[in-house]
Amino acid sequence: MTTGTDEVNDIQVAIRHARLRWIGAPLLVTGGLLLVLALLQMVSGGPVWVVMFGLFGLGTALASFGANHDTAMAHAVRVRLHADLPVALRDEVNTEMARDRNDVMGLRPSAIAGLVVPLVCISVQTFVAWRLLGA
Repeated sequence: MTTGTDEVNDIQVAIRHARLRWIGAPLLVTGGLLLVLALLQMVSGGPVWVVMFGLFGLGTALASFGANHDTAMAHAVRVRLHADLPVALRDEVNTEMARDRNDVMGLRPSAIAGLVVPLVCISVQTFVAWRLLGA
């Protein structure tokens, strides 16, 4: 049984990670562009290792969205009947529950990963951009 404080915390975490997951969208676009640029440079004699870092940057962009989405859903499921949960998030949880209840109930929040993975992604993509455009 959760207390009122636990419910408020779950709502706050769910809202925070529901917002943070959208950082993954621009990171996915920049990661894709950097990967294409790295591939073009590799074809013209550039280093292969930059392509590998480009792939890593693209993968961490997807992981950024996924970690934050799963964390948001895991916390929102716990308080899906609470009146303070935003309607859009409640509707999203209900849609996910209708689609595959077992998967949604089995989600494990990873709030630390949701905060760290975007930073790793930004660092990797910055390094790749620097290697491709600046050095």
